[in-house]
Amino acid sequence: MVYTTSILDDLRGTCGAGNPCYTAGRSRRQEVAWHIDFSDYVEGSIEEWLQAKGFQLEQGAQDPDVLALSIHEGALVVETKAPVEGFLVNQDVPLQKVSKVRIHWGILKYPKNVSYERHVHNEALMLYIFFGQDKLPSGHVAIPALPYFIGLFRGQEEQLNAPYQGRYFHEGGRFVSVGNPYPHETVISEFNLIAAFQTYFAKDNVPMISGLTLGIDTFRSGDGGKAAAYIHRIEFLE
Repeated sequence: MVYTTSILDDLRGTCGAGNPCYTAGRSRRQEVAWHIDFSDYVEGSIEEWLQAKGFQLEQGAQDPDVLALSIHEGALVVETKAPVEGFLVNQDVPLQKVSKVRIHWGILKYPKNVSYERHVHNEALMLYIFFGQDKLPSGHVAIPALPYFIGLFRGQEEQLNAPYQGRYFHEGGRFVSVGNPYPHETVISEFNLIAAFQTYFAKDNVPMISGLTLGIDTFRSGDGGKAAAYIHRIEFLE
């Protein structure tokens, strides 16, 4: 069931040592409770196609000159051309009986000179998963409160499955590297949301999934903020 697919004309590779396709393991086959598939684009405005899936483009994602969105080989491709922070926000994802998330995705170009180990919190693509409706403060007066969230990304230097804190949202947010694949390598990341939430936030009761966001941040990276990544599919498992 672990597999690698082509995303761009020169993309080849396999899942292997140092590039775990399943970062949290699989103990049994589980049914997919809900999913978002990016393989059904045909033609027309990509923004309107994303809106039909429930996504709203915010901040730098609204400027194609610095954050380009495209479709290739059944995947949504995000490419930054300058230092930028942008989000594709989906707030209409009410899922109550979900245990894990499975993501089919890959990196084309890592942002340069970044690492959560060195407190440079940038990434080519992150999946934020929000829990419940209660909002917690960010720790900055100019940044609005948000529900609990876990952000999943692929990094080059980070410890796998370690819950990092960012500059803000220390109370309600954690950032977790679920793999460090080679560029142009498609991987499948499977992550236990229930166990992670209970461990990271020291709570027995896990709120329902209330939203998700695709985030891109190269604001503090080198090489002019250039990076690129892609995503095929997001699955939430019962």
